[in-house]
Amino acid sequence: MCYQVIERYSVCKCLYYKHAIDQCRAAGQHGHQVQEKTVLVGYACSSHSSHRPEALPGTGVLPDSGYGSGAYPAQR
Repeated sequence: MCYQVIERYSVCKCLYYKHAIDQCRAAGQHGHQVQEKTVLVGYACSSHSSHRPEALPGTGVLPDSGYGSGAYPAQR
């Protein structure tokens, strides 16, 4: 199965980055599909974070969402 990783902002779900397709041997054959895997990154894009009241004053930047910061224990 071919995979494509898509990175999206965790709150607004706007596209952050769309990676190239990781192809398998069946790529290009009739009926073969690419499975998308979504990874959530950051907090919100600049369009959706600049008007939020909790943004840092004058920057339009929101504080860390906690993803990968070590602020919260990993959930299993």
